[in-house]
Amino acid sequence: MVDYRVMVEKILKSIHPVEFTIVENPLEKEEMNKKLFIEVLDSLKKIEDRRDFLEEEIGLDMTTYEDKFMVVIENLFHIAFEDHQVALIRLYLYDLLPDKDWDGRVTIEDLDGTERSVPFKTSEDVWNLITEVEKKPID
Repeated sequence: MVDYRVMVEKILKSIHPVEFTIVENPLEKEEMNKKLFIEVLDSLKKIEDRRDFLEEEIGLDMTTYEDKFMVVIENLFHIAFEDHQVALIRLYLYDLLPDKDWDGRVTIEDLDGTERSVPFKTSEDVWNLITEVEKKPID
């Protein structure tokens, strides 16, 4: 395994021969989970776009081929999240994103019964909402 810290240190010392120390500040677990979730959702959006392009422009339907992969991905979501959170992820990816007239917001009901509109346009918005409803049961 390559130690990138050593490589960077060698390169920097060859350019600027001064003493310095490189300190690693790893992300907190919650920040890393958020970053990975956003990357996964963005990748899934690109996969859906590519599948739609292949079907519309070339006439090649990749759905049957990709189904097994999507089952694995959704099962991993079920391991990491509650059912109501996975439902929000699916709503975002498969129902709302393809809708060109959608305004990028969803209406949710708080535990006290009040409704509010929240942003749901980006992968980060999805993360923010599913972590907000993490402990809240949705009927």
